[in-house]
Amino acid sequence: MIFEIEVYMWITFILIILSMLLYFLDKIRIEIIALGTITTLLLLFQNSPILGVVSGNPISLELLLQGFANPALIALMSLLIIGQGLLVTGAFDNFNKIIGNNNKYSEYKLLLVMVLVLILSALLNNTPIIIMFIPIIISLSRQLNRSARMVLLPLSYVCILGGITTLIGSSTNLLVSGATSSLIGKQIGFFEFTKQGLVLASVGFIYVTLILPKILGKNSRLEEEGDEISNNGKQYFVEISLDSENTLVGKNFISGLLPDLKDATINLIIRDNEKILPPFDDIKLQTNDRLVIAITKNELIQKIKSNDKIFNKIGYENDKSDRELIIEVAVSPSSFMIGRTINQTNFETETNCRVIGLQRERKFDRDSPRSQKLSQENILLIRGDEELIRRLRAHKDIFPIEWSAISLPLKKFSQRSRIIFAVTIISAATGFLNITTAALLGAALMLIFKVLSIKEALSSLDIKIYLLVASTLMLSTVLQETGGAKLIADTLILLTNNLSIPTVLSLLFLVIAIITNFLSNNATAVLFTPIAINLANDFQMQPEPFIFCVIFAANCSFATPIGYQTNLLVMGPGGYKFVDYLKSGIPLIIILWITYSLTVYFGI
Repeated sequence: MIFEIEVYMWITFILIILSMLLYFLDKIRIEIIALGTITTLLLLFQNSPILGVVSGNPISLELLLQGFANPALIALMSLLIIGQGLLVTGAFDNFNKIIGNNNKYSEYKLLLVMVLVLILSALLNNTPIIIMFIPIIISLSRQLNRSARMVLLPLSYVCILGGITTLIGSSTNLLVSGATSSLIGKQIGFFEFTKQGLVLASVGFIYVTLILPKILGKNSRLEEEGDEISNNGKQYFVEISLDSENTLVGKNFISGLLPDLKDATINLIIRDNEKILPPFDDIKLQTNDRLVIAITKNELIQKIKSNDKIFNKIGYENDKSDRELIIEVAVSPSSFMIGRTINQTNFETETNCRVIGLQRERKFDRDSPRSQKLSQENILLIRGDEELIRRLRAHKDIFPIEWSAISLPLKKFSQRSRIIFAVTIISAATGFLNITTAALLGAALMLIFKVLSIKEALSSLDIKIYLLVASTLMLSTVLQETGGAKLIADTLILLTNNLSIPTVLSLLFLVIAIITNFLSNNATAVLFTPIAINLANDFQMQPEPFIFCVIFAANCSFATPIGYQTNLLVMGPGGYKFVDYLKSGIPLIIILWITYSLTVYFGI
């Protein structure tokens, strides 16, 4: 059945409202909602003879599916691969270690990093900045005992706020400048709107750094449950051998405790084959001492990943060319290992893997974990090369717990990943390559130079983000081609006929700030730039205040994950839902709207 184009337009409005409502209710997975939106649009416009009001061409499937090959989407997926390369090689571990040398000032360091991001985002492309600072911000949040979700979305918002202060702060600003130049021949200066932009950015920065983390903390039910499980999880008994390079050598116990191992409990010290039991008063640790400690798996792996010298004898040295994993394995009921100690079995010789920890239900004997008799209740923590760990599936004495496998940083390739990352950032920031080409090149180099395997690269791609962006781009295209975007713009012009200039600018800001979260910020900027210039002509004013209004409002993409690329980049690491963006972003938009209205009213 063929309808008039206005019918398609109103169906599109209904579909947008319905999809946003479903995202907000969070009862259905994002992937399913996005896929449903895509399918509905394809069914609606298949074999459509309707001509788009923008392109003048039929609204065909080819036009709708262009979103799947959108340069911004390709850049985003490529940057996720680059981020994975930095992660698995521990490329920023040394920098994080420098930051973490003194936990006493972590709160100030976090604030300082946010200020640095605000400044850098005014001068560089936001996407590489967010990729670079995600691991740093996560490291600081751990020092402050905060969940990552409390700091990553603020990091994204700070990037966006910094981008409204200079002409090159975001691609949106450049698009508005280009459209202005084409329409009226005016060039916007680099710092022409910086004064007003700094006011907005400063007010927004206060909300983002002081208020937003508390809002996200209240909404972090899911992650808090996960943290509770992790924190209350069972501990592994691990043996640490102290060599001359171990930082524990020469350390004294204070009131029976060792400050350097505050995240673990020391159960036993073995010195010259003699056992020293707690309390450890007035004990000074010596070379060749063996400590038996109880520590959670997450804490142990974090220590190993950070190359902590206290744990440098746990399993293999991390200088191997092969990628290593740590995995939990259960002892099978019919295992030959039952009733024997690890030292009495040939498990490590057969598998070339190393048992680094032992978890047991029953009381732990005061002895080395390797001297404990095993039972089917035991869980072993094993470290080995990736291929060797895979072969454990065929071992009859154990059951590998596949979901527990964690990759360790491949330090050998950390320098390669840093160079590739630097090439990506520099080529994009200088304009030598556009962001899509630079990101795709960086992702390819990660694979070519074996920083990542194909499997690791594919695992970094989030299908949820891909479908969400693709469906939103499709809705954006349909909204423009069916005349929906033009209807909004024409209505705005009609409503502002008899209003004062400050009121018009305030209303224009609010409308654009709402639309930019559902239409892409770049599309919004291009759409409203000629409208703003027409409004300025109607009021017989210079166009600058109206143009700057478009720049500021089009950058207010805080309320949805698809509003801006940086929002999407923190969605996975922060474990955010669509509703988190609404609850966090809407107050910020209102604050910036009020602030902007005041700056216009008082002539700032």
